[in-house]
Amino acid sequence: MHADQNNDRYFEHDDARLRYRDQGAGPALLLLHGWLLDLTLWDPLVPLLEDGFRVIRIDRRGFGASSGRPGLDADVEDALALLRHLEVRRVAALGMSQAARVALRMAERAEGSIACLVLDGAPPLEGLPDLGWEQETTVAEYRDLLRRHGIVALRQQLTSHPLLRLHSAERSARRLLAGMLARYSGSDLEAPPATPEPVAADRFTRLRLPVLILNGELDSPQRLRVGEALRDAVRGAERHVLPSAGHLACLDNPAAYAAAVTRFLSHHASKWGQAPGRRT
Repeated sequence: MHADQNNDRYFEHDDARLRYRDQGAGPALLLLHGWLLDLTLWDPLVPLLEDGFRVIRIDRRGFGASSGRPGLDADVEDALALLRHLEVRRVAALGMSQAARVALRMAERAEGSIACLVLDGAPPLEGLPDLGWEQETTVAEYRDLLRRHGIVALRQQLTSHPLLRLHSAERSARRLLAGMLARYSGSDLEAPPATPEPVAADRFTRLRLPVLILNGELDSPQRLRVGEALRDAVRGAERHVLPSAGHLACLDNPAAYAAAVTRFLSHHASKWGQAPGRRT
């Protein structure tokens, strides 16, 4: 499935021009992509969701067609600014991989705006018990490779990363992933390393909204352990493991992914209240 560029829209926030798409009707669902990816990640998923939900997706700054210096704090503010721009008062936030941090911070900073939270393939999140987590992305090595040999060499190196391995034989999924890698600029590696924010000891136990934890069954062993740790840490959290899917579960098995998200969000539809957000 090819990206429909006719649905591209842009808005400006904090010196960045940010691309987004806004499709479907119903309760609002915000999709946030992971590291080095962009909003086309969700192309196979949106047709399966847009009949029941208003699906909003954004290129995080510095990725895809969005400008600006990348940063998780900026991503949170950009996402909240987009909701204001679209006059969306309540939304379910789905954060994939690195963007699980963005979705979680949105829930913490704007609790009244976030109806439900979906964390897909999350990395070890600040506040989880120390279970001997390992660094799965060697950022320092990637930064050095980019500086020494340029973006083409970096992209070639990234194609073999285990978290970017597709298990689906669908050619369309492979084209989507290849396109995202070809657009990755490495600008996040050129930015100064961020200092982790201190988090409260009860970060997860004090969450007061429905939370769904997703993993592909073929995700990395560490991401699967993170999923288990999150389920145990968040009171009342649900966890679903998607069959025949790795870390890029929405590309490997979009039907199962959409079914799990739809079932969870439909069960909690009342959380959106009377005004889930209108189309503009």
